[in-house]
Amino acid sequence: MVIFIDGSVTGNPGGVVGYGWDCPETGESSFGAAFQGGDGATNNTAEWVAAVAALIFVLGKDRREVIGTVTIKSDSELLVNQLNGEWRVKHSNLKPLAAIANMMIEELGHHGVGVTAEWIPREENRVADDLSRRAIKHQLKERRAMTLREARDG
Repeated sequence: MVIFIDGSVTGNPGGVVGYGWDCPETGESSFGAAFQGGDGATNNTAEWVAAVAALIFVLGKDRREVIGTVTIKSDSELLVNQLNGEWRVKHSNLKPLAAIANMMIEELGHHGVGVTAEWIPREENRVADDLSRRAIKHQLKERRAMTLREARDG
């Protein structure tokens, strides 16, 4: 199974963290705005949130659908090397996300499923990139509508 992931953040650092993932094999994809990140929210945070979201998707699949290896494809060299254990996760804002991802990878390993990450050029990650940006647009639109309602009802 191959899953393409991407994360974005409005402002870097700060702003809304958005993520997207796409699994062409199953025809499934998702996006979401994880949170209003503040100063600790960087593009790297968003990439890790995308990885965690993709792993949640894999864990939720029927075990018969996930056999062998799951390959997470990302245009973030940092994430790929950290996820593969080649580079340390140094920043405190990334450590909890990395720990969660590693717990999910370990759980998949108990079921005979390996997880590996592979770097790809940005041009090959357009669908996931578009999804992560859509998440932010959606969140900002929702926030604007809520702010306008608050002002009107206030």
